[in-house]
Amino acid sequence: MDLSPRARERLEKIGALSDAEQEHIRREREIEALLAPYFTGNLTTEELWQQLKSLSGTHGSAIVKQAQEHIADTVRLQMSEEDFEARRNTLLALETLKESGRYSAIESLLGSIVSLRQRYNEVKQQALDQARAQMEAQVRAAAEQARRQGMMVDTASAIEANIVNSPEWRDFISRHDATAQKTLDDYIARLKAML
Repeated sequence: MDLSPRARERLEKIGALSDAEQEHIRREREIEALLAPYFTGNLTTEELWQQLKSLSGTHGSAIVKQAQEHIADTVRLQMSEEDFEARRNTLLALETLKESGRYSAIESLLGSIVSLRQRYNEVKQQALDQARAQMEAQVRAAAEQARRQGMMVDTASAIEANIVNSPEWRDFISRHDATAQKTLDDYIARLKAML
């Protein structure tokens, strides 16, 4: 099917990026290249801070904000405490590069995320302990019957397997994860709006 000259012109315009869009893409690539060694542990917060300080002289504080947004996007409920603290400290350190920084507000919001992560893990552990206590009597009775028949049963592994495979546990974890993730997503959105 042949297109009219006007249709071809419109298609060409759709594919062409403005100078601002090209600059944004170039800056995104530069930030991703800068953050890659940070995320793999080959670049410290201090080294990242130094590099972004240098780049912000050329590109302005927008590059710092973009880097912070990328870091904020990597915050997870299930990440290790060490990784979370590294992200937290880096977000706060980078905030000092901005003239109109909101250090205190960001620190407070990050504290809310710390509390959310603690509550998330505490509730999950309490539920696991309760399920373990309920399951223990059943598994021990079954293990005793198996022992009478000459079979050995690893009760600890059997308890864990029964809990993890139970529909009630999977339902609880699904609901618990969804609720906590929604709250975390709200916090991250608020954090990115502050940056």
